[in-house]
Amino acid sequence: MTLSFSAIRKQVAVLEIAERYFDSVILFSLSELGVFEALRDGPRSAANLARATAGKEAILAALLDAAVAAGILERSGEDEYSAPAGHLQVLGEAGAPEHLGEWLIFMAAMLPALAALPETVRTGIPTGSMVDGSERDNRPAQAMTAAMDAYARTRGLEFIDRLDLAGVGTLLDVGCGPGTYSLAMVERDPTLHAILLDLPGPIEHASALVTERGLGDRVTLAAQDAFAYAPPKPVDLILISNVCHMLGPERSAALVARCADWVRPGGRLVIQAEYLDGERTSPRWPAFLNLIMQATTEGGRNHTVEETTGWLTAGGWTEVRHEPMSPWNVNSYLEARLPGNASHE
Repeated sequence: MTLSFSAIRKQVAVLEIAERYFDSVILFSLSELGVFEALRDGPRSAANLARATAGKEAILAALLDAAVAAGILERSGEDEYSAPAGHLQVLGEAGAPEHLGEWLIFMAAMLPALAALPETVRTGIPTGSMVDGSERDNRPAQAMTAAMDAYARTRGLEFIDRLDLAGVGTLLDVGCGPGTYSLAMVERDPTLHAILLDLPGPIEHASALVTERGLGDRVTLAAQDAFAYAPPKPVDLILISNVCHMLGPERSAALVARCADWVRPGGRLVIQAEYLDGERTSPRWPAFLNLIMQATTEGGRNHTVEETTGWLTAGGWTEVRHEPMSPWNVNSYLEARLPGNASHE
């Protein structure tokens, strides 16, 4: 039986979605092998790239040709491969402001958990983990920490430009990860002291950055679970950045309430996140993040501005306001204040 044109078109539409997987895997592989770095100085043959990447020429050539088919690479009449200028700018130089290598490593680390989604849906048991006290034994968590550091020190620094630090002498960064935001704030304001709070794995990463930047005299490291921690004295500002989606609603609400005991009267709490809309279907990446959290954490899921506002109000915070950021920045933040006449002894 010959299929109609309409039926074939429907098949093609579905296959185009399914085959996007190949595009991603090809891109991840080229990045991990160092192909984009090798192409920075111009087109190269498969044999040349095999030497540069320590790869086997035959399978590498198949990968390169598939990348051409996917529009990721280009091939000349001399059988030399090249990458579009935009790809080289974001993948060809580690450490460059626009470099996305860490993000690709993080996304590639999600593949096993995403491939196991049917079983996770059936059992409710997440595959892997995005939260771990020791990064050495947890590649997804390690990849996420590096990716968040890369995001925070590039597009994420817009957040610091918008945040009012007037009158802030002490900052507590809860679930700090690599501590990128807080360290940038400390570098900008020589009067600011920051406490970086997270599990031992991320704190190890943050400690290396503190030492590297010579900020040890103005940064305190606390390798501890936030639900078992209390600062030595109340602070002026608490930052929770991209943490609540790993905790889920009940633990997030509890953490927000707990923070009211840690800040001085009149002090502030800022929650930065990749907030979902009210329908929980957009924006695109926050919706994907919601799926990733439910597939890789115990109880984690992404949340909306309205949900988070509810946690703040229930926790005793007032003057809650939402601050969107640039269209190219998927983050936004909520800021709230502890009433000046409140007592949290």
